[in-house]
Amino acid sequence: MEALPASTLNDLALGQLNEFQSESQSAQGVYLLIYDGQPRYIGKANNVKDRLSQHLTKLSGRRHIDLEALTYKVLLLDKSMSTAANEDILIGLFKQQYTAMWNGAGFGPKDPGKERDTTKPGKFDRQHPIIDDYPVSICPDEDGSLPLGQVLASMKSQLPYVFRYEVPSDELIKKISVAEVTHVARDLLQAVVSHLGTGWRGAIISYGMVLYQTNKNYPHGIELNP
Repeated sequence: MEALPASTLNDLALGQLNEFQSESQSAQGVYLLIYDGQPRYIGKANNVKDRLSQHLTKLSGRRHIDLEALTYKVLLLDKSMSTAANEDILIGLFKQQYTAMWNGAGFGPKDPGKERDTTKPGKFDRQHPIIDDYPVSICPDEDGSLPLGQVLASMKSQLPYVFRYEVPSDELIKKISVAEVTHVARDLLQAVVSHLGTGWRGAIISYGMVLYQTNKNYPHGIELNP
């Protein structure tokens, strides 16, 4: 792994990796994420290209990350070789030498789930919080309104971090005015919460945003109320 040259983590390089995986008929393996020249994360995947794409998307929504400083190395493994065992070996070796590794710091999970909404953020999330003013593209009508469901769907598909919500279907078809709302995630979420009214709460948490009809408190997040 150390002898391999590092590749830039971008769409072009991942496209080339995808082609190589197809040609070699091998997609599983272990990989090393490198940031600013320093090893940061060892992982395994059944499809390495897809997992690296997920990491790139996630990191694009985090503060204090320079995407141009991201590189990676990959070892594709034969199906007879255990990715889990090789991942464990590499993590043990690299963490001995590099103390700033993201393994064990909360970087890996795709969506930690509801039970993590109210828990203390891991080291990675504290150092690299989400970009809560991430731009969202929406197309309101001439009067500045559009269906609530369209706003939420646009946010979920465009935000590079977790956005979970549970809104009844009869509310989703109602229109919401966004004429005077900046089209960024935090302001749109606040507008939605205010539109839905009493009993609804949004929250900006360590790894994303949530929206529920609830009285739950988010001690480690930023609550948005009507």
